[in-house]
Amino acid sequence: MIQTISTTEFNPCYAGEFITESYYHELVENFNAKFPTEVTSVPISKSVIKAALDGNSVSGIKFMNGLEDSHDPSSRILVLIPGNFTTNNTLPNSIINKSGFLTNNGTAISLERTWEVLFNHVLHYKTLDPDMHYTKINRGSFLGRERLLTLLNDSNCEDFIYHFGYVIEENLPYKPIIQPANGLKMFVEQSIPCPGSALCPDTTSVPCAITYIATSFAGKESENQLSVLRSFRDKLLQNNTSGIAIEKYYTISASLIEAINTRENKEAIFRDIYNKYLKPSVEQLNRNDEASAYLLFTEVIDHLTNEYLFQ
Repeated sequence: MIQTISTTEFNPCYAGEFITESYYHELVENFNAKFPTEVTSVPISKSVIKAALDGNSVSGIKFMNGLEDSHDPSSRILVLIPGNFTTNNTLPNSIINKSGFLTNNGTAISLERTWEVLFNHVLHYKTLDPDMHYTKINRGSFLGRERLLTLLNDSNCEDFIYHFGYVIEENLPYKPIIQPANGLKMFVEQSIPCPGSALCPDTTSVPCAITYIATSFAGKESENQLSVLRSFRDKLLQNNTSGIAIEKYYTISASLIEAINTRENKEAIFRDIYNKYLKPSVEQLNRNDEASAYLLFTEVIDHLTNEYLFQ
């Protein structure tokens, strides 16, 4: 059975709902049956959640699925990425901290390690469901600060259990259910799934940065260019090293668009990205020069991250 939330007048701070004990059991039992070899829960402390919520600009937390080792399902961790108040299709944009992020066990990891553990999850999930496209794999879930603070304050507990659930009707694994470790029957779920990309390449909603720029400046050529770039993306995702770079792009894409859109010269910035990086990448790929295209891709992502996200 699916429990739904109303998304009218959406406020990201209130993402999530308390669910019944029977629905909690249904979700976790579904997960156990679907993925018998997988870790079913991880511990997380009140102090870690509160630390990730620190700051007035934080609307909630994206609990992102990760693995220390893509070949070891027992190495399951969560990376806690704060979300801001800018929502795209109800999913807040990520706040990218230059120093990295906290994990569920309280360890701080660097940005580069973040992209690695997130992509390890993707690689591992492909072994569980080979037919699932890389961009459709559930990367994590967002829960709002007010819902989380209610759980933390009302449960009178310092430690919590983050369970993994599975919604059969949606083929949606890794649905979170957070429960106090003291056995109190409070179960927070109804989170917002974090897609593999910022809804890329779905131009009917909020596109990723590449789609956004290409459709703005390439005119009639945009669909051909995007087709070339998406084929290249799918090839990169099958490689452990280049896939990490794509995972980084997925995670920061919407935040980059938001940051650049605050600049007075935003149109000039986007046009420069298209002329200096995007268009030449397509030309290189059309010449089968994938190595140069990949170098240009990593160069522009590093440049944009340093220029616009770390100010």
